[in-house]
Amino acid sequence: MPANPTPPTLTAGWCQAGPEQDLRQAAGCEAGSVSVLVAVLGFALLLMLGLVVDGGRQLIAYRRAANDAEQAARAGAGAVNPAGLRTGTYTLDSAAATAAARRYLSASQTDGQITASSITVTGNTVAVALSIRRTTTFLAAVGITGVSATGRGRAQLVHGVAVEDR
Repeated sequence: MPANPTPPTLTAGWCQAGPEQDLRQAAGCEAGSVSVLVAVLGFALLLMLGLVVDGGRQLIAYRRAANDAEQAARAGAGAVNPAGLRTGTYTLDSAAATAAARRYLSASQTDGQITASSITVTGNTVAVALSIRRTTTFLAAVGITGVSATGRGRAQLVHGVAVEDR
């Protein structure tokens, strides 16, 4: 074996070793290729983790928005007009129903942020629509800073049971 082996020669992107070189020296021409692979795979795994975690937050936001809207409508539907109770006519007090629904929504803001809500009282029906926005953790790195969801709920004041509700 010669004292000074010749370095590998590069031709068209391939590393070719001379016949007297051992395989360890020939493998040196691909140094750093694993680093690029690890960086690309690491970024892909981080993106997948972001989709799982922040996608879960999106699903939770949808469920939370629907639940809060339904519960606020139920809270509003409980605001019966006291004057009608004396006469046997059961109607909603629209101002009290709106206030009860707003109280529920303000008390339910433990996580997430209700960005918009509308409460309408029509006859004996209370309808609530709202939007919730939650911040993201991992997807903020690629510019998605939050996820939002909308929910709608309706509740109706009924007295007694006339027919089965399906």
